[in-house]
Amino acid sequence: MADGSSFSFDTRGLVTSVSGAKGSRLDEAVGQPALDVLGLLLAASGKGGSPVLQLDAWRDGEDTVVAAVGSAASPGTARAESAYMSSAFDKSVAGIELYDADLRLLRSNRAARAVRGARAEDLTDRSAADLDAGLRLSPLLAEAMEPARACGDCPVVERDVSKGRRTYSVLALPLREGRAVIGAAAIVHDVTENVRAREERQLLAAVHARVGTTLGIMRTAQELASALTEDFADAVTVDVVEAVFHGEEGARPPVSSRAPLRRAAFSAAADFTSLYDVGEPSRFLFPTPYTQALSDLRPRLLDPHGSPADWHMHDSARADVLRRSGVHSMILAPVVQQGRVLGLVCLYRGRRDPTPFDRRDLALAEQVTARAAVHMDNARRYTRELTTAATLQRRLLPHHIPQLPALRTAYFWKPGGRTTHWFDVIALSGARVGLAMGQIPQHGLQASVDMGRFRTAFATLARMDLPPDELLAHLDDITHEMQQEDEAADGRPQPEGESTRCLYAIYDTITGQCAVACADWPAPLVTTPDGDTRPLDLPVGPPLGQTSGYERTCTTLAPRALLTLYSASMLRPAHGDDSFALLRRAAGTAAGDAQAACDNIVYALMDDHARGHGGGAVLTAVVRRLPEGDHVSWTAPRDEAAVARCRARARRQLAQWGLDDHVFATEVVISELVTNVLRHAGGEPHVRMIRNDRLTVEVSDESSTAPHLRHARAQDESGRGLLIAAALADRWGTRYGDRGKTVWVEQDLTAPDDA
Repeated sequence: MADGSSFSFDTRGLVTSVSGAKGSRLDEAVGQPALDVLGLLLAASGKGGSPVLQLDAWRDGEDTVVAAVGSAASPGTARAESAYMSSAFDKSVAGIELYDADLRLLRSNRAARAVRGARAEDLTDRSAADLDAGLRLSPLLAEAMEPARACGDCPVVERDVSKGRRTYSVLALPLREGRAVIGAAAIVHDVTENVRAREERQLLAAVHARVGTTLGIMRTAQELASALTEDFADAVTVDVVEAVFHGEEGARPPVSSRAPLRRAAFSAAADFTSLYDVGEPSRFLFPTPYTQALSDLRPRLLDPHGSPADWHMHDSARADVLRRSGVHSMILAPVVQQGRVLGLVCLYRGRRDPTPFDRRDLALAEQVTARAAVHMDNARRYTRELTTAATLQRRLLPHHIPQLPALRTAYFWKPGGRTTHWFDVIALSGARVGLAMGQIPQHGLQASVDMGRFRTAFATLARMDLPPDELLAHLDDITHEMQQEDEAADGRPQPEGESTRCLYAIYDTITGQCAVACADWPAPLVTTPDGDTRPLDLPVGPPLGQTSGYERTCTTLAPRALLTLYSASMLRPAHGDDSFALLRRAAGTAAGDAQAACDNIVYALMDDHARGHGGGAVLTAVVRRLPEGDHVSWTAPRDEAAVARCRARARRQLAQWGLDDHVFATEVVISELVTNVLRHAGGEPHVRMIRNDRLTVEVSDESSTAPHLRHARAQDESGRGLLIAAALADRWGTRYGDRGKTVWVEQDLTAPDDA
């Protein structure tokens, strides 16, 4: 007789029916004594040792029904199994409930009754649907009893059922008698602590992965608010002390209610009204739990309706917002790093999550804000370094761009996130001007130091009147030495792709000629007076520091042409646009106006965040020609009488210009410089006088020998010429050309001549 087989016998003890034993000898047992049938059952179940058959018996009308529920190897085994079944049901820490085929509760153990909070007599014989109010199991039990599931092996269905802050894991399985399903069982485990621990780990992991991805204070605050509103809070606000946004240290507690804070982030997963918009100043009135948390730095767990009513009176606007948003629980957690207050995080629960915060949530919020405080302080330190570096870089840039009569310039400069840009405008001798732009391949304080070193070297070389290609060659050597010094100091080579770049152009306001050379820099744009804008055809040399040579291009610019220098960061594509086309169009719409062209370029390109974050520089210059009446030149013969004739011609020219006060100094300078050419150089002396904001006297010859400024002794009869010329001038120097050199002397026309 197999498990689940049964037979019935009447009051005479004779078998009346048999079920579940098809194909066995019991099929012929009807009419036989029940005692003989029991013998057959014992014989069929025995496989060695003393056969033990486990039976259930019950009355069914006038008959008695006997059903085989199993067999055991020995009587001891049968007793142990029976005792185990009884003990496992009654003493199990898991709740166990048994249901019949109609899903009416037959029996439940102590743990199950504790879960439902009811007595046995209140539960027994009630349907699973009636009991769903306490623990919703009826859909689960019905699913487990479906025939398609019941005929499979171990059909088990798992579900999580929440009741307040308690979470249960339920196993529902069918009860079979043979192949027939006669009921269902539910095994209930309280997994609340496991679930909460897992949720806490998930929240901490989310904060670790998603907060602090950048070094921006606003971004860090918003990342924190977004992470907390996914599964923990309905709404989160983050307010930061105003000084922290500027890189300064946080406030020392207690924080005054008048201390300025600003709303840095807001996130809500439900309908919630924020009292302040992100970016606006936020204010917490005293005395309220908000100001108390900022004073003693202790996080607070509050029921806004159960708190003392006086703080609602002091901050009625905030209390009204909480009431309209349905907030029933809130946590106020100060953001503190090294004893200084960076801000305040406020967490609210309302209609989305009816479960109030508890002390465990308070401890979790404190742990989260402690992690966020580290990221926020890192962002603050980064902001302070950037601010310091940007301030230093601004101080290193030219404070006053020289506005020459024949040149009008405008510029834009913004510090970048990865590179440091610089530019310069230098007034050169001979009514010429130098325009330069470059970049250092890093940012921060070290880049500011390198920028100062590099720009000083550039200005020194530029004032030596070197042509653009030669100047870049010298800068190449200097950059190579700086790189070697940095590698020796840091112990690591410069990363690939990070290079020092530069462009240098010299414009001659007399001839209109512009000479340009570049080291891996975009070619400048030239805009004609009619608005046609094209890049200058320029050979692009390698970045500086690679011991390379450079070539220069010379072109003649038309009067009122616009020359635009720009950094490569301005051409960074954004949203698929053609940045170079935008640049050309912006420059072409403001021909003849340097400031308008610069503004147009900035508005067209730097409004995009991707380009704006990278920083950049723009330098625009509208060129003009020096009027013909403001310069004069001549070549003198090689004889001693030429000195007197040069003085006389200079005197007449100064009279025409109305510069009679400068006659004496100019005559002395011309006499000495022409005499030096006749005595110490070759070729005929060539004299040029230029009047703009300065009076310049130039004397050129065909010799490349540099003049030497020396102090003659008292008994010497010569050697004082250049010294006298330098004493009468504001500035003097020597520049070299393709043939020979030029000695120039400048006198300032904006101040009275004291010579």
